[in-house]
Amino acid sequence: MPDPQLIRMIDALLPQTQCGQCGHPGCRPYAEAIAAGEAINHCVPGGQATIYALAGLLQPPTLALD
Repeated sequence: MPDPQLIRMIDALLPQTQCGQCGHPGCRPYAEAIAAGEAINHCVPGGQATIYALAGLLQPPTLALD
Protein backbone atom coordinates (compact mmCIF):
# COMPACT_ATOMS: atom_id res chain seq x y z
CA MET A 1 0.00 0.00 0.00
CA PRO A 2 1.36 3.47 -0.90
CA ASP A 3 2.55 5.74 1.88
CA PRO A 4 -0.25 8.07 3.12
CA GLN A 5 2.25 10.93 3.51
CA LEU A 6 3.30 10.53 -0.14
CA ILE A 7 -0.34 10.52 -1.23
CA ARG A 8 -0.94 13.79 0.67
CA MET A 9 2.13 15.37 -0.93
CA ILE A 10 1.03 14.32 -4.42
CA ASP A 11 -2.54 15.48 -3.80
CA ALA A 12 -1.24 18.89 -2.67
CA LEU A 13 0.41 19.35 -6.09
CA LEU A 14 -2.76 18.57 -8.03
CA PRO A 15 -5.11 21.48 -8.94
CA GLN A 16 -8.10 20.19 -6.90
CA THR A 17 -10.56 20.71 -9.74
CA GLN A 18 -12.07 17.24 -9.14
CA CYS A 19 -12.84 17.15 -12.88
CA GLY A 20 -12.16 13.48 -13.57
CA GLN A 21 -10.28 14.16 -16.82
CA CYS A 22 -7.44 11.97 -15.53
CA GLY A 23 -9.78 8.98 -15.46
CA HIS A 24 -10.28 9.11 -11.68
CA PRO A 25 -13.23 10.62 -9.78
CA GLY A 26 -11.09 13.36 -8.25
CA CYS A 27 -7.62 14.54 -7.35
CA ARG A 28 -7.20 12.39 -4.23
CA PRO A 29 -7.96 9.13 -6.10
CA TYR A 30 -5.53 10.20 -8.82
CA ALA A 31 -2.91 10.97 -6.16
CA GLU A 32 -3.42 7.47 -4.74
CA ALA A 33 -3.00 5.98 -8.23
CA ILE A 34 0.18 7.97 -8.85
CA ALA A 35 1.59 6.81 -5.51
CA ALA A 36 0.84 3.25 -6.63
CA GLY A 37 2.76 3.73 -9.88
CA GLU A 38 0.36 5.30 -12.40
CA ALA A 39 1.77 7.84 -14.86
CA ILE A 40 1.93 11.46 -13.71
CA ASN A 41 0.81 12.98 -17.02
CA HIS A 42 -2.98 12.66 -16.98
CA CYS A 43 -3.97 15.92 -15.26
CA VAL A 44 -5.28 18.17 -18.02
CA PRO A 45 -6.16 21.18 -15.80
CA GLY A 46 -2.75 21.04 -14.12
CA GLY A 47 -0.95 20.79 -17.45
CA GLN A 48 2.79 20.64 -17.87
CA ALA A 49 3.43 22.66 -14.69
CA THR A 50 1.82 19.94 -12.58
CA ILE A 51 3.76 17.25 -14.40
CA TYR A 52 7.01 19.09 -13.61
CA ALA A 53 5.99 19.52 -9.95
CA LEU A 54 5.12 15.83 -9.63
CA ALA A 55 8.35 14.86 -11.37
CA GLY A 56 10.28 17.02 -8.91
CA LEU A 57 8.68 15.16 -6.04
CA LEU A 58 8.76 11.64 -7.45
CA GLN A 59 11.80 11.77 -9.76
CA PRO A 60 10.30 9.71 -12.63
CA PRO A 61 11.15 10.41 -16.25
CA THR A 62 9.35 13.62 -17.32
CA LEU A 63 6.44 12.95 -19.66
CA ALA A 64 4.39 15.22 -21.89
CA LEU A 65 0.73 15.77 -21.04
CA ASP A 66 -1.36 12.81 -22.14
